[in-house]
Amino acid sequence: MTLKNKGIFIAIALILLGSGLPGQMKSEFGDLYIGPEIKSDKKGTLEDIIGMDGDGYYMVRAEPKKFYLEQYDKQLNQVKSEEIDLGRGSERKYLEFTEQLNGEIYLFTSQYDNSAKKRLLYAEKINRKTLKREGDPVLMTTNNYRSRSNDGFYDYHVSRDSTKMLVYYDTPYQGNTGEKFGLAVFDDQLNQLWSKELELPFKDRLYSVERYKVDNRGNAYLLGIVYRGQMRAKRQGRPNYDYHLLAYNQDDEYTEYLLNLQDKFITDMQFEISRTGDIICAGLYSDFGTTSVKGTFYLLIDSQTHEIKKEYYEQFDAQFLADFMSERKADKGKELTRYNLNQLEIRRDGGVVLVAEQFFAKEMRDYNDYRYGYGSPYYYYPSRYYSSLWRYPYRYYGYPFMNDDSEVQYNYNDIIVINIDPDGSIRWAKRIPKRQRSKNDGGRHSSYTMSVAKGKMFFVFNDNPKNLHKKSSDQRIHNFTKGKESVVVLVSVDGSGEMKKEPLFQVKDTKTITKPKVCEQISRDQMIIYSEKNRKATFARLTFE
Repeated sequence: MTLKNKGIFIAIALILLGSGLPGQMKSEFGDLYIGPEIKSDKKGTLEDIIGMDGDGYYMVRAEPKKFYLEQYDKQLNQVKSEEIDLGRGSERKYLEFTEQLNGEIYLFTSQYDNSAKKRLLYAEKINRKTLKREGDPVLMTTNNYRSRSNDGFYDYHVSRDSTKMLVYYDTPYQGNTGEKFGLAVFDDQLNQLWSKELELPFKDRLYSVERYKVDNRGNAYLLGIVYRGQMRAKRQGRPNYDYHLLAYNQDDEYTEYLLNLQDKFITDMQFEISRTGDIICAGLYSDFGTTSVKGTFYLLIDSQTHEIKKEYYEQFDAQFLADFMSERKADKGKELTRYNLNQLEIRRDGGVVLVAEQFFAKEMRDYNDYRYGYGSPYYYYPSRYYSSLWRYPYRYYGYPFMNDDSEVQYNYNDIIVINIDPDGSIRWAKRIPKRQRSKNDGGRHSSYTMSVAKGKMFFVFNDNPKNLHKKSSDQRIHNFTKGKESVVVLVSVDGSGEMKKEPLFQVKDTKTITKPKVCEQISRDQMIIYSEKNRKATFARLTFE
């Protein structure tokens, strides 16, 4: 399709979308169905998309101090809404997460036992017809706590084949002691396979848990960073931290892997378990520090010998860097900055595809601060996400040094997709340009959601319609705004790195603004897109062909 014809196609699509056509619309990559407007008496938001079955879709919606289990039919009409009774006073429970396992919906809640100073995690089965609890709560695990403000947290991960579930709990901080945590692994019927409480030989303040997973056989893996000396300080010219991957199984076997790249900085890392049980670690590295990126690395660990049998790294070429900077800077090897590695997808041949997004927050100060100078901004570049965000990998909670007079700017910009062969070489790397800058909102309408379907990767995000004609090499990108002309776009990337971009719908079509961070791929070929504004909400279903 020529640029001229592509422009005509986009213009016609926007005209059709702007006419407010209801229901089904045809996309170049599949069918888009926009459901009816949903109204609420109180301002609420979508908390989680649990799953689907032949009767429709199941969600959790949050309102101030309340949660609701909700069912929607295939036309995205709300069928049922049931408030989750969490009790009151000393009997109050706290919603931790929800999950669909083996066709059943489970509600996971925690409760404080003040007399024993324990926090208890329960699982309760939900009746799909009534959306009410059925049967008695099942006690999953317990965790000691010191105070309500220092009580650790619960989180979980489900294996790739959905037959195993890992519950991770972090114990409260206890001063200058070793890092303590608990692991419990369950099958898809929530029968406990094994559990362990562990204390690592690393001081709590010098150890940072990054990610944890369970494989199809019930083995648990924990990826963390150990700092040498003062936490997060940098030695001149060399990293002062090491990545450690810990592997545990029900036979009390324990393996520790030290992962580093000699004198290079690992900016971010992801890992996955291959079909053969080998561990694949891949990520981004830098020559200069933890906030810039020069290239990628690839490590393959043999599950039998526990040895690193492959170790490769490769820097980005000048052609790829030219999409972000001038040719002169690219030739000099200037590094990219502030990219978070969000996803690692394993190819069938053992290669991987990495997906990263540029993110940073900036606090503007209007008073004299001796640390930063008068009127100067404080930048926060999180190079990693807290492990408690597994379910929502793009959310960003909290901000350091904030006060009532602070103005915080959230920046979610370009996405990069990197395809790495099993020999560690970069087959191709692509930039998906976007610019999403907002203030004092946590970036609720920023970032993206991703699906893998039909041999392609699909990215959905809010964009400025002025960017629809731009090529990836255009360095000037218009910022997304929340006006009625803003457009939700779909970008596809196939196995050869070819990209296509098309508009899905505009804000003026649904009268709501999409929240990519809570959208989700719900099946092999379906994605649910959620939008809201004030007391109105809309669901859309994108079916890939």
